[in-house]
Amino acid sequence: MKKISKELLKTYYWVIALFAIFSIFIIVNFSVYLWKENQNDIKVIEEFVEYQMSELENREDLDYLSKEWILKKILDKSPKIRDVYLEIFYNGKKYTKPPYLPDKEHNFLDYYSVTKFYQIKGFDEIEVKITRRNVRDRLLILNAFTSFVFFLLFCLYVIIRIQKRFFDKFKNSLDNLKIFTQDYNLDSEIRIHSEENFIEFSILQKSFKNMLIRLKEQSQLQIDFVNNASHELKTPIFVIKGYIDMLNDWGKNDKEVLDEGLIVLKKEIQNMQELTEKLLFLAKSKNLIAEKNNINLDNVLKEVIDNLSFAYPKQKINYISSEIFIDSDIALLKLLFKNLIENAIKYGKDNPINIELKKEKKVKLIIEDFGVGISEKALPHIFERFYREDEARNREIKSYGLGLSIVKEIISLLDIDIQVESQLGKGTKITLLF
Repeated sequence: MKKISKELLKTYYWVIALFAIFSIFIIVNFSVYLWKENQNDIKVIEEFVEYQMSELENREDLDYLSKEWILKKILDKSPKIRDVYLEIFYNGKKYTKPPYLPDKEHNFLDYYSVTKFYQIKGFDEIEVKITRRNVRDRLLILNAFTSFVFFLLFCLYVIIRIQKRFFDKFKNSLDNLKIFTQDYNLDSEIRIHSEENFIEFSILQKSFKNMLIRLKEQSQLQIDFVNNASHELKTPIFVIKGYIDMLNDWGKNDKEVLDEGLIVLKKEIQNMQELTEKLLFLAKSKNLIAEKNNINLDNVLKEVIDNLSFAYPKQKINYISSEIFIDSDIALLKLLFKNLIENAIKYGKDNPINIELKKEKKVKLIIEDFGVGISEKALPHIFERFYREDEARNREIKSYGLGLSIVKEIISLLDIDIQVESQLGKGTKITLLF
């Protein structure tokens, strides 16, 4: 087991080490930058000298001009760069201009020199020396490094002093948190120490309390979900078992019983498949990520309507279309439209269903049925899982109360607004706003 004090101290040392490496990296890069700048300064003068020497090669009046005068002119026209000195040596004489380079042996750390020789027609050998004085840059780097070392040592001293004082209070808060969390379960009474050395630990305890409350709520929701799902699955399983027993007893030799049993079994298996698919979707809906693409909303609706018309051949669906393109997830939209339209079919009492797609300020989809409707009391609860209002529904309708729960999850994922208007015995109107 590791002590938090040692781990904290180790962390501090790592931070200091990384800071040191980073600082050294900065200093080295700064040094390289200064060196490159020095090279660039010298290169500027070199290019100037090269140009002037090439000009001398092409001049035709050299015989009439003083060599000394020409060399001084070159010096006068040379770029003025701080700490860069240009010297020309000709026939044992040195030509330069202020500020003058100290006439002494040059230290390679303080000075950097480049010497070139030129043989120009009409001239004896010309020696050109370009010197860059690095004293300022070297002192700058040295001062930066020294400051960094002193700062690093100071930080280490402060960290060691603070860490010792900090951990005594830290340990006390940890002990309180240990007491708070020891042997705790979801049914325990939550107690929080009012006094803490660190407000962060008080916040942590309160956050832990809120987390436990949420866990308790989620646990209860999971229990309710499993209980409801189990309850809904019992009925089709019981029916299937009953018909299998009946077929086993009488259906082997009675074709009428066999046919009836197979029809019921097929219907119940379809119901179970539908229920299972809805339960699986709701179980994984929190982890779903919408994959949005530009799609033709009209084409998606037509496909869903065509599929439902095939499944419900007696149902009349009036669709007013409009070619509209939006960015959305096509698979989730199909599931959304299927649940809403199928819900309208189930509770529409075989009346026609009106569907209209149009664009106003927003893209609007209206699905309207003229069936049993929803009471004002039930309206706020229709998106709850397994919710059914039996007194306002046709009891012959097979429903698990999951369709609108799926709708709620999808519209949340796709950021769609939904409006529900309904009256008992008159029908329901659902409006989607994209």
